[in-house]
Amino acid sequence: MVKTPERIWEEADLAARRLAGLALNPSTPQDVLLRLLAEGPAAVRMVLCRDRVLPDAVVDAVIEADEPLRIVDQPSPLGRIDVGIAGEEAAGVRVGVAHLADGPRMPFQVRPEPLRLAVSVHPALSEEERAAIDYEVPTDCGLHHHPAPSVPRDPEDVRWDALSAHPMLRRKAAQVHELAPDLVARLADDEDLGVRVTLAQNHPDASAAVLLRSFLEYTGSGRAHFATRPNFPTARLAAFADHEDPEARALAVRDPETAPAVVERLTRDPDPAVRAAAARHPNLPRPRLTELLDDEELARPAAANPALDVAEIRRLARTPGDPAGPSVDTLI
Repeated sequence: MVKTPERIWEEADLAARRLAGLALNPSTPQDVLLRLLAEGPAAVRMVLCRDRVLPDAVVDAVIEADEPLRIVDQPSPLGRIDVGIAGEEAAGVRVGVAHLADGPRMPFQVRPEPLRLAVSVHPALSEEERAAIDYEVPTDCGLHHHPAPSVPRDPEDVRWDALSAHPMLRRKAAQVHELAPDLVARLADDEDLGVRVTLAQNHPDASAAVLLRSFLEYTGSGRAHFATRPNFPTARLAAFADHEDPEARALAVRDPETAPAVVERLTRDPDPAVRAAAARHPNLPRPRLTELLDDEELARPAAANPALDVAEIRRLARTPGDPAGPSVDTLI
């Protein structure tokens, strides 16, 4: 196999990455945003229209342009779930039948998995009948955000599920957005990780402690969603800067009080996501921030660092007519 020659890194590449970072920087002045929209590379204009909340005046400029860019929402990772069941031909049909009122009649103990699990949550069964079924609770089934239904569930049915000995029914209750406060407290300390995670993913008032605990204990799909919840903590997260899990180490960069020396060290972390997050931290010492603006990998997140002053932003976003340096028009 003929090896493809390594592409030579050019100053224009670095400048383009810096411009993309400026497009995300909350400190970037409105007039610079307008110039980037009008004259910047297509990739930078797309960053502006997709990855940040724009001032009204900038949105108006986009809409009124001769060839307006489309302002789009980022696709949400929520709601996706793999429901395939390996090893059971037509399993979905049989599991669906198990939920019917009259259900299959074969003894619970001889039903194959996942049929036993489906039967075990049938609403007609008593708690004793559920306990007699040899079902196996999956560790990650359905652990994601569930949009609120158009017709709310009956509160008594929800309470019944929340007090059940069956983890899957408690997980079902934990999905309810309007869960009663006493049930929120109860399920927040549930012995089943799936119950705690489901509550953290769905309840609008999930506490900071529940969200942080879930983030640290659960490493499956949708983990990043915890950190987007309104109550996710930021204080005292610097304590995770030396955690063995890189996603946990990245929590330290969410703490506004993380020491500058720690932030600088994290820009050299073995994990690229941690390095990029640290490059955007406002406590990053200025010499290191300046150095990263010329770094192939971290120029973009460094340019998005809100600690950059407006003069530096304008220097990095030079437009035609500026005395020196690559201008925006040379990057289109």
